[in-house]
Amino acid sequence: MEKFDDVMRGNVAPQLIGLPDLPEDIFLLIIDNLEAWDFVRSRKVSKSWRRVFSEPKYLRLMLKKYPFAREVRNFPPNGVFSNPAQASNVDWRGIFDQIAARYFHLTHGRARSITKYKSAVPEHVRLAHWHPVSPWEYHNSQPGARLYHQSPLAPYENHPRRPGEQAYLFRPSFWSYEDGLLVYGPPRQPEYKWDARKNITVPVHLGLLLVDLEADAQYPIPFDLTKRVIRNFRLKERTLIIEWAEETSYHALNDLERVHRHYASCFDIVLDSSVSDTPRHWTIAFRSEFKLHFLGLPLNSRDRFFSIHTRTHYLIYIWQPNRSMYTGDEELPIESLNVWDISHPSKYLPSLDPTGRHKPDPPFSPKDPYGPYVITRFSFRDLEHFGIRQRGAISLMSFTLDSDAGTITVRENVRVVGGREGYYDPAERLWCARTISFPICAQGPHLRREWDGNLPPYRGNGSMETADVLEAEKWFLGIMDVVDEAAKVRFSLVETVFTGQSENQKLLRVEALGERPVALNDELSREICHMGRIAGDERFLVGQNASQEVVVLRF
Repeated sequence: MEKFDDVMRGNVAPQLIGLPDLPEDIFLLIIDNLEAWDFVRSRKVSKSWRRVFSEPKYLRLMLKKYPFAREVRNFPPNGVFSNPAQASNVDWRGIFDQIAARYFHLTHGRARSITKYKSAVPEHVRLAHWHPVSPWEYHNSQPGARLYHQSPLAPYENHPRRPGEQAYLFRPSFWSYEDGLLVYGPPRQPEYKWDARKNITVPVHLGLLLVDLEADAQYPIPFDLTKRVIRNFRLKERTLIIEWAEETSYHALNDLERVHRHYASCFDIVLDSSVSDTPRHWTIAFRSEFKLHFLGLPLNSRDRFFSIHTRTHYLIYIWQPNRSMYTGDEELPIESLNVWDISHPSKYLPSLDPTGRHKPDPPFSPKDPYGPYVITRFSFRDLEHFGIRQRGAISLMSFTLDSDAGTITVRENVRVVGGREGYYDPAERLWCARTISFPICAQGPHLRREWDGNLPPYRGNGSMETADVLEAEKWFLGIMDVVDEAAKVRFSLVETVFTGQSENQKLLRVEALGERPVALNDELSREICHMGRIAGDERFLVGQNASQEVVVLRF
């Protein structure tokens, strides 16, 4: 300090003073205007710069500017930032450098690395053990309610498009992501097990893999695909639900349609700390299996079901055309909504007991360890009462199930026509996002909100997973948004609305640290946006490319 004062008074000849030699109060004012990645770059200047920009007390001070970063959120409250004893046990430089690299790539629209996983569903080919639930062909969020698309009847067949025609409907995708864990279907390779009854080795077709993206470790999911067809699967709250049907039908609806029994298998994804030779290891444990529909559903494009789940509850909405000869085909579809309690494990497999002869007795109270059971059934009359019966005019976008509050929230989306009669300007578009909430127990009032948030138009079943999108920009149309609420990070998949192009350009934009959104470059956007569905958080972004590879961007 005295040396600095002498220089300022002119008592000594002026000498160059490096940034590390400045008084600490001035140094703190300077670094207050820096970002974490500026710290990392400054270490390359000299040894003295590397020393001061690696000082734990300055790193802790800078990390307070990133309170929503995952590592900072995981610090114990009122602990390492204020307690010197706890702070000495923390690898501050390692944590700081990881956050700096992540937020540099987020705020600059770059990916630190790209990993691709070959999917079992190649382009233009329908997988024998994968029959996804068909999307809606009509939806009120689209102009004229009609979805102009490549044929949904054969979603993996190649249908040529006319010049200027847009593919509004995206194909189903064969993966699910949550909190650093990815479940996808790799190219099928049979494993083998010993059948003691037949005294032979038989193949076991395990069709799904769990990938820990942080540790780059893969775990086969113990779900045998033999004589089974996967309809959908979803990972939520460390609980994996696989919805599937028997490959062989058992009942004929009419001369053209046959019914297949449908089931759901539930697995717990548990972090196993007993394995000491690896930093983290996951155990996939079977919890239960239950039947989705008392009769079953055909494997066609007309009968649809949509579901969500939490760790303790499962909700399924079933929509079927009315096949009665006395009514119109789509006039009065059959609709129902059922909620299951799936919190209790059970070894009972209804798929091995089609008649239900060995089914355990129902519980006397919800606390009995019985396994999955239906707690509420909503008929079409109940749905009519709540104002969410769809009939043939579909506006359904998504369901939300709050197990703690005991409520169900249904979101609908309807396009509001504006402008002159018979004239549609893509830059003047408006949607009515409607929300209806009601209790699971079906007792009590329901809450209806009009103009509740901004939703993109329906573009396929992936649209039912989107978060609220930002206010619509004039020449960009939202497809899907993914928001990491804890980290305040948003990924927005948008599309240009210029109709003169043969294929609209998709853009993927990233918003972090409250900055303006930045767009990923065209190559990255093409790699991840092909299927119109994305998922992720502040660390990873998952999508699918035109080669049907599951693509993971690491930030």
